[in-house]
Amino acid sequence: MNNSYKRFAYFYDEVTSELNYDLWLEFIEPYLRRNDNILDLACGTGTFATMLKLKGYNSEGLDLSEEIIEIANEKKKINRLDIPFYVQDMTKFDTGKKYDVITCFFDSVNFLDSIKEINKMFDCVYKNLNINGLFIFDFASRTLFNEYDNNVKCEDYETFKINWTTKLVKKDKLKHTIIINENDEEFTEIYYEYFYELNELLNKKFDLIKVSGDFNDDLEKDDERIIVIMKKKS
Repeated sequence: MNNSYKRFAYFYDEVTSELNYDLWLEFIEPYLRRNDNILDLACGTGTFATMLKLKGYNSEGLDLSEEIIEIANEKKKINRLDIPFYVQDMTKFDTGKKYDVITCFFDSVNFLDSIKEINKMFDCVYKNLNINGLFIFDFASRTLFNEYDNNVKCEDYETFKINWTTKLVKKDKLKHTIIINENDEEFTEIYYEYFYELNELLNKKFDLIKVSGDFNDDLEKDDERIIVIMKKKS
């Protein structure tokens, strides 16, 4: 898989500042224990791993993008925290450790381009989890994919401008085109997300514990974000 942020990584936090990370933390905390070792896949700039660490959990992060892990490492220095971050592919990662909980949020699963890649990720998660360890992830629903079709975000920030368009180029393939202009220098990066049904994301190596829509206790037809909690089988 090569669908990782590059130069956009240095603008990511400012552009996505409206994301409410507290929703994810509040949802999963009932499933966490104070001494749990937690690995956050596709961790981005480490915001969620930092929140977990500040709450007293043993958190680590992993992402495919070298640029974004560079920012995560700067963030942990600013907060004076000891959080290991790894530049690795979530479909073939190995940190040399075992974890009690592995997370993967912000529809990062949808950046994998095939069921084969999805299953490779599940295999890695299984190998890196302790017995009865939890895998907690979310993915974009059909409703969210359709809402993203022909969507445009144009904003002026203090030091740069962004034009971010999303378009369904196929029924199950969403194209992100990000154009950033900074100091009259412009660059473009393109990323893709792929739609999966829930049954395609259920794996025989795991027991299904819970499925939730939009952080609620149930799953409704029009929910945008589906959250899945699975437990590694012994």
